[in-house]
Amino acid sequence: MTTIIESILDRTKSSIIEATNDAEYDIDYKGIFTITKALWTAFGIYRAMGIWNDSKSSLSGPAVRLMCFNAVLVALVTAYKLTRREIAPLFVLQCLGHYSCFLVFAALAGYGSHPRIKKGKKVGDRRIGLAIWTLHALYAVVLVVGYQYAACEEGNVYPISFVMSDSLFLASYVMLLYVKKRGFDIDDLKDDEDEDEDSREDLELFQAQVAAFFSQQRILVVWHLVEMLLGYVFLNVFFEEAVTCDESGDAWVFNFKAGKLFLLFHTYGVKQSLGVASTVFYKSVKKLKKKRRKEERKKKKKGE
Repeated sequence: MTTIIESILDRTKSSIIEATNDAEYDIDYKGIFTITKALWTAFGIYRAMGIWNDSKSSLSGPAVRLMCFNAVLVALVTAYKLTRREIAPLFVLQCLGHYSCFLVFAALAGYGSHPRIKKGKKVGDRRIGLAIWTLHALYAVVLVVGYQYAACEEGNVYPISFVMSDSLFLASYVMLLYVKKRGFDIDDLKDDEDEDEDSREDLELFQAQVAAFFSQQRILVVWHLVEMLLGYVFLNVFFEEAVTCDESGDAWVFNFKAGKLFLLFHTYGVKQSLGVASTVFYKSVKKLKKKRRKEERKKKKKGE
């Protein structure tokens, strides 16, 4: 999977850089909004990395690597906005954005602060591991196959590639809900003889991170459902002239503001996906620390 991603990502990066060099730079308020959002996302990733760089947790390594991967994708999405809107690079960025979301959960499932994970104990059953590895394989297949079909055709300007990517994202959301229910939807550790304060805090952090992940996922599920609806109904039925194909069939031509809005919707959705890691690994941790400080202050007041 890593080799496939590196190969396609390299080709995507080359396409974006080449198209950016040939582009006419015309940054309007939409471009300023895109760049501002990218910088804010990158800053969130940077802050999140600061927490985990000095951490001794087994989750720190996967978390930092994933956030570095996301930082590269954020830069590529921003550069893409300056290109001639080639379809294949956007598909790759969208699919890798979906994959990044999945990797957040995979990192939590394999290295999270749940006490039973930290102690190497089995959580759930074999179907959990099977579901995780199946999704790895499916993302590799969709990335390769979808890349081959990411082209614009007359009468069908929205290629099947985006439907494949979004459909896999929706399917993975359902599968990860199943994984959570089977292995990680645990309220307490009362059955564990060695339960202590650290274990309870670890479990609290794990549950906060999983809750933050699925909260973000629910938003993205609605977002991508609307995305597919716009692509197949809005463009192909009601506003057929809003987006057309260029002469080579590998890029979009936007004839009206509605078409440009459609592109903005797609690129913003990708960046929302890339913000999931910082939400889970940074915001949820900071929020929990703040909550614990409040509880400690209350205990001190009661003790007085």
